Amino acid sequence: MPKLAASPQLPEFGQIFLDHVAWMVPDISQAAPVFERLGFPLTPYAIHGNREPDTGELNLVGSANRLAILRRGYLEILTPVDGVDTPVTRHMRKALDHHTGVHLIAFTVSDASEATRQIAARGFDLQPTVHLKRKVEAADGTEAEAAFTVVRAAFELFPEARAQVLTHHTPEHVWQDRYIATQNGIVGLLEAAIVTADPIEAANRYARFVGRAVELDGNSLVVRLDRGQLRFVDARGGAEHFGRVSRPPMPAVGAITLTSEDLDKTRYFLLSNGLRLGAINPTHLLIDESEALGVHIVIVQD
Repeated sequence: MPKLAASPQLPEFGQIFLDHVAWMVPDISQAAPVFERLGFPLTPYAIHGNREPDTGELNLVGSANRLAILRRGYLEILTPVDGVDTPVTRHMRKALDHHTGVHLIAFTVSDASEATRQIAARGFDLQPTVHLKRKVEAADGTEAEAAFTVVRAAFELFPEARAQVLTHHTPEHVWQDRYIATQNGIVGLLEAAIVTADPIEAANRYARFVGRAVELDGNSLVVRLDRGQLRFVDARGGAEHFGRVSRPPMPAVGAITLTSEDLDKTRYFLLSNGLRLGAINPTHLLIDESEALGVHIVIVQD
């Protein structure tokens, strides 16, 4: 397993990072305690809007979130907003009909406009670009807006997990010290692992989307980014890869890998909070999908 080397939070021109993954859940109020038990202080509930560049009008996208902030990357909990009907809410509800779990993999680049041009040139149909905003309290206590430009592939092209690229315009409002996890020792997002009946096809499709190559790593395929990576696992071998038979319906994100600054500290914290861990292993910890809303969490030493 490659290490998540020290790196800046945001990519330079030409780089692409694994930025975050998002759980889609029917009710954030029920999901939040799961993440808090794992040691993640969450940002306040916030509703997304799309700010029209020409008029400045803010239209509801249809999603709301809370975030678990890491030193590198973050984890997101997404839920549909009641009473709103948009392509986003329809996609989210369809995903939730499949299962509760990770349904979005987001990459970050320095220039979303250039990424749009490149992704379209590689043959992908795209959703309209979104100038995403959400209200936040800034670190100094004033009201502010977190701002992102988000480029999404047509939803039907990625049944495993929605693929999108974004540019952060206000990182200071996202990575606020008061929200960064410290007690559990977890510091970064390293990998998302997709389990599918056709890992070769899926790996090549995601690789083409992010503009990187597919590599063989043991018994699975990986797409390495400038920070983080994607892994593609054959559904027939997924149980062996993740350590048990139970898993979400395929295709799906079967596991995410996080890094810890001190694996013993993380193990102690999780056990103290009553988490059931997989078989004792000196190289990694395994949190079962039943403890993490439908996805295995693997934790390795940073």
